[in-house]
Amino acid sequence: MANLDTTEKKFLRETDARILIDRKLREAGWDIEDKNQVSTEETAQAGRVDYILKDSRSRAITVIEAKRFSIDPASAKQQALSYAESINVDFIFLSNGEEIYFWDYKYRPEQKVATFYSQRDLEKIQNLRLEQKAISIIPVPEKYFKGGEWRIPRPYQKEAIRIMDKALEGSKRKMLLAMATGTGKTDVIALYLKRLFEAGLVNRALFLVDRIDLGVQTKEVFDEILKDYPSKLLYGGKQRDESSIIISTLPTLYSQLSLFTSGYFDVIVSDEAHRSIFGIYNAVLSHFDAIRIGLTATPSAYIDRNTYKLFGCWDETEQKGKPTFIYSIRRGIKDGYIAGYDIVQIDTKVSLEGVSYEGEDYNPEDLERKINVPARNEQVVQAYFKEEDKREPQKSRKAIVYAVTKRHAAQLAYYFNQAKPEHKGRFAEIITSDTEDPRGAIRRFKLEELPMIAVSVGMMDTGIDAPMVENLIMARPTHSPILYQQMRGRGSRLDQKINKKSFRIYDFAGVTKYFNDESYNPYSEIARAKAGIPWGTEIKDFVEEKIEVPAGFIQVAETAPENIDVIIKRAYVEVGAEGEKIDSDDYQMAWERQIQEFAQTEPLVRKVKEGQELSSDESKVLAEKLNSPKYYFNEANLREVYHYPPGTLDEFIKTALGVRELPTEEQLYEDRINELFEAWLIDKQFASEQVKILRLVKSQYIARRAPIEVSIFNEPIFQQQGGLNQILRIFGENLLKKSLSELNKNVFINGYTK
Repeated sequence: MANLDTTEKKFLRETDARILIDRKLREAGWDIEDKNQVSTEETAQAGRVDYILKDSRSRAITVIEAKRFSIDPASAKQQALSYAESINVDFIFLSNGEEIYFWDYKYRPEQKVATFYSQRDLEKIQNLRLEQKAISIIPVPEKYFKGGEWRIPRPYQKEAIRIMDKALEGSKRKMLLAMATGTGKTDVIALYLKRLFEAGLVNRALFLVDRIDLGVQTKEVFDEILKDYPSKLLYGGKQRDESSIIISTLPTLYSQLSLFTSGYFDVIVSDEAHRSIFGIYNAVLSHFDAIRIGLTATPSAYIDRNTYKLFGCWDETEQKGKPTFIYSIRRGIKDGYIAGYDIVQIDTKVSLEGVSYEGEDYNPEDLERKINVPARNEQVVQAYFKEEDKREPQKSRKAIVYAVTKRHAAQLAYYFNQAKPEHKGRFAEIITSDTEDPRGAIRRFKLEELPMIAVSVGMMDTGIDAPMVENLIMARPTHSPILYQQMRGRGSRLDQKINKKSFRIYDFAGVTKYFNDESYNPYSEIARAKAGIPWGTEIKDFVEEKIEVPAGFIQVAETAPENIDVIIKRAYVEVGAEGEKIDSDDYQMAWERQIQEFAQTEPLVRKVKEGQELSSDESKVLAEKLNSPKYYFNEANLREVYHYPPGTLDEFIKTALGVRELPTEEQLYEDRINELFEAWLIDKQFASEQVKILRLVKSQYIARRAPIEVSIFNEPIFQQQGGLNQILRIFGENLLKKSLSELNKNVFINGYTK
């Protein structure tokens, strides 16, 4: 029924639509056979009500007005309103089985939603309103406790809170905060969530993170600032308790989306999740009818149009994005709240020109991806120490190294440790997805004297709060402005314990040059030496003089590379601390063999095989066991070998056990298109006739896999709908062109998986 062709739906009756409505009610937890929960065809003063849903005390709480497929359910608003008012319920659902609208008619307009609300969702809204307060009367705290000390909110943090208050009071439910790394985004949102809870505006919150390690860090902050509102990390598996705040990665939440109704969360906060895979971010956000708050350290110039639209910050008139609140890195440096930075560009011959090996040329972008040059990596380490010795001989500073691959990271860590033999191999440590205890490794790096250097592949470029870091070493090229801003931000936090006011970027990969980044550091040793500025000059005086801070630039001569290793072009995965290359097929076979063995010996795997759901905590325990040095089985590696980026550990375990199959590329492609399309529809307000045409457009794209042009409406399948002239009358020329453009750019391209 759910996949009926548009032409078939045209002739279906309201009773057919009710079959879908019944199914969706069951999915939302309603027992439609229990008259204490659901009654149908009830006579009210205003007429016969299609459905009445009841609360846990069997009192009417909402009505559903059902319409046939060909009718826009929103057209029945007034009829449903008369029913709702006559039996004194607070909520209305309008549905034709395929589309659902939720109307909280005393407070806001109808909203298109993905699912019906559960009984608990509706009761939650009612209970919140019993003691709800205006958020403006909740005082901004004069201090808050974090990190073992009382802190005073900074002026710009208070400004951000007040601006969000005004947005909510103006009925805005979407906001975007663009705040530079190191300016306390997480503190601001924790303080704001506390206000939302205290005002009775929310009961359950979702916080989306890029990686579970960042979720752990976020939970530590929430446990202090929001200690009265328990938070829980979602590792996968079934959530056993009802926490006020759920912290999750996007793939984990996405894999469990069917477990949550559209009304489950009242507010969703997203921390840089718009960088995530396949555009599933839009599908997740659109699933929930909640306040949306986006957090990003990305400067507004680099935030894409889609992200602005997701958070209601795109100005169609000016064709420009306008974040709800902005606090830039330069403003933060000028105000003295974040560290300035110097750039030292170190170019080697191989970095500039690439390398030739056995008659084949490799350009600089191929380094460490297709070809490994140990001599270059050794020279990177030597050049770094040479510059550090010029700065202050024999002084070691905490540094993060951004490497290309796990093998590259292992090689760099080896040379760093060789250069400091007195530390017996503990000077540098590799932190990747295969690290047995990555959180423990990060904790050691942050809190203990050793390691001094963390060599990372994708684990420390975003979200890690490490104020003691004074140097960043760019050994990995990137053309992503968002990723570069994130990488640079790891050094921007101040640290009073070491009197840190600035940090250095050692750029061996031409990253800063690619983005035309210039040093911006009022405390720059390099700039002071060149400009003759005395060390004691105050920050405000220095900035007001508008003295430009030049980047350091060093060019290193390099001997001919040796020990070149060309990476075989067949599919492989790197595992372990040394970045050992394993054929992807071999890794997959080893995984499936190990899980099948565990099904006999490991109770948690046996539970999965028997069809039982693991709890979130059990999923965490199993994930840690599988990612031990003996196995190196983790989501990052498995996503790579199975070519399934949204996959979770639970899904890969079930696949290995034969309990389920991962979708084929064809299925994945169609599922992605359908999910993105439905999310796009929820964000729009198309009439029912328009939706029918657009669904047909989607089916034609899936069949053709080519951008859809207006000329398609002259083809026979659309002639059954009246052809181009009729479709133009339904949409209007401008809306039709705009809709096709958005579908091609935002739905169809994002859904393409190859």
